[in-house]
Amino acid sequence: GFVLAPFMAGSTAADLLYRMYSVVCHQFGSRSFHLHGSPLAVCIRCSAIYISFLLMLIVLRSSTWLRNKEFKTLPLMTVTAVPMAVDGMCSLLGLYQATDMSRILTGSLFGIGIALLLHQSLVGTVHSLFFKRTSHYELET
Repeated sequence: GFVLAPFMAGSTAADLLYRMYSVVCHQFGSRSFHLHGSPLAVCIRCSAIYISFLLMLIVLRSSTWLRNKEFKTLPLMTVTAVPMAVDGMCSLLGLYQATDMSRILTGSLFGIGIALLLHQSLVGTVHSLFFKRTSHYELET
């Protein structure tokens, strides 16, 4: 959805997308990728989070070894979330100015970490939804 907003610029749908994503992102135009002259509905760092999350889920579906590996939350979040937090906080405090590249790298790292943590839960949820539909259908026939 965040990529669609610029293509629908000026429409009610675009306004709704920008409003929905404003809950999770500051949406500063100067810190956002632009398409067709309009910013995406999220900033560069959030774009990197969403894109790397999706790509990592695809990698997990195709890698049995990685899919079956268990990740401990604290070490994984330390490695993947702390760099993003440090980059953002140091920039906010004026210790240095975060760059687009640092936002992409730290956002991507965080997106990968979240995908690794949530993959099993997402698979379980999708499976249980499918299983419920299947069993519900079987009960009706």
